[in-house]
Amino acid sequence: MIPDRLFLVGFLGAPKHSIGKALATRLRRPLFDTEEVVESGAKMSTQEIYKKEGEGGFRQRERRALVAVATGPPAVVVTGAGTFVDRGNRRTMQLAGISVHVDASLEECLDGALDLGMLRPDDENNERFSALYELRRPEYEKADVVVETMSRDAESIADDILQRLEDRVWSENL
Repeated sequence: MIPDRLFLVGFLGAPKHSIGKALATRLRRPLFDTEEVVESGAKMSTQEIYKKEGEGGFRQRERRALVAVATGPPAVVVTGAGTFVDRGNRRTMQLAGISVHVDASLEECLDGALDLGMLRPDDENNERFSALYELRRPEYEKADVVVETMSRDAESIADDILQRLEDRVWSENL
């Protein structure tokens, strides 16, 4: 049995959203993105929230958004890169479902962030990006399930996640 909620966690630029879409389709569940929930509630973009309220204000909104999706209907939930780093957020996810670390290499994340327009090639932010990636990795490893992307497509990664969850259920019932 697949848990009611799957929380996809991982670094900025990891293909969480595309994998989330594939999982949501397979499971016939809605897909929620906590950053989109935050933006919708605030009626502002993430960047505007950071400018007006700082990171603390954004993280507070993020916690509320996470609780809202964690207590809602069964779903696939894509979380922001910093969500899982917070111990309280990890506990919320643990109580409401299963966390899945979408483990993408630094290069994949950097490419993904560049594609999203979050970084510029050869930007000094790339050094901070790399340092933050390394700093957060041990936190992401605390997820219930870790799946390496290895540049695979979202569909095969979604299949891998579902197989791991099925295997997990079988092993827990033995």
